[in-house]
Amino acid sequence: MAKIFETIIAFFCCLCSLVNIPAFAPKPPMTDSVRFAQSLGQGWNLGNTLESWRIPEPEDTETCWGNPKTSMELIALVKELGFDSVRIPITWFQHMDGEYNIEEEWLARVNEVVDYVLDAGMIAIVNVQHDDQDWLIANFENEEKATEILTKVWKQVAEHFAGYDEKLVFDIMNEPRVVGAEDEWEGNAETREVVNRLNVAALDAIRSSGGFNETRYVMVTTCCASVTKDNTDALVVPEDEHVIVSLHYYYGTAHRSEFKDCEKRLRLKDYVEIHKTLRRIYKSFVEKGVGVSISEFGWTDRENLKNLMDKADRFVGFVSFYGMSCLVWDNGGDFRLIDRNSLTAEFPDYVDAITKR
Repeated sequence: MAKIFETIIAFFCCLCSLVNIPAFAPKPPMTDSVRFAQSLGQGWNLGNTLESWRIPEPEDTETCWGNPKTSMELIALVKELGFDSVRIPITWFQHMDGEYNIEEEWLARVNEVVDYVLDAGMIAIVNVQHDDQDWLIANFENEEKATEILTKVWKQVAEHFAGYDEKLVFDIMNEPRVVGAEDEWEGNAETREVVNRLNVAALDAIRSSGGFNETRYVMVTTCCASVTKDNTDALVVPEDEHVIVSLHYYYGTAHRSEFKDCEKRLRLKDYVEIHKTLRRIYKSFVEKGVGVSISEFGWTDRENLKNLMDKADRFVGFVSFYGMSCLVWDNGGDFRLIDRNSLTAEFPDYVDAITKR
């Protein structure tokens, strides 16, 4: 009965948002967390760039996945296109010594890209992205090591940026899980428990690092950054007024490595399902005063642009309806919006469908 009721509510909310009836939109408590999460607006991910990695290590990790070196002009274009925030995924393990000290040159490069974003008038988000390929293994066996390195990384990053204000956000982990496990993208009770403790340990390291870190907005996430009920229900949000929940929502896919359904046109039943998921997330977090950002979403289809625009327009509208922000994934490849070589919007109508709010 409860599931039927939730479906009816989601169907009603879906119709309201489709016809743009703001009076029926939920009205969450406007806590600092909810307000700041909303201020991230419609954002853009600098994908397949500072998080690029390869074994053996290439000479330049920033460009080894095929994208050019990030320039001030690229970030200025992102701002010009109407985006409010930029998430900068970063992989650290190939830029640390045996004692987990981050290379000064690498941290300086991260700082340079952060400054591009802030100088352009957008909010910058930095994270720990593909270290799950090396040391960030979220299980009991590896928890002690993962905690040691994660806290040391965030301590160094936080101390380096201690003088930067709230326009710089820290996103603790990307999609924490056990890479290669049978349930890698579903998770289990063990991984969820470890992820909760890793979130707290990293947050404590950041908060103790002085300067603006005492009140900086910090993103915590679920196992795999998943929006499934098992994973969102298991997330224990730290008691901190400046914490935001970060989730990834690639609708119609089993997980991040398979996009079999990306080309399909979404129908009303799909939009109702999206509403059910977002409504559940809203009830779990936003309604309780905890801000939420869908920090990755997107589709790969580039043949049917009208279909792509419709999905983006509806999805971003639905996320906004529930008082959340969202950041589109752009990897410079099959998820691209921008041609980074010519510095042009390759799919301007897709961009407009996201940013026109």
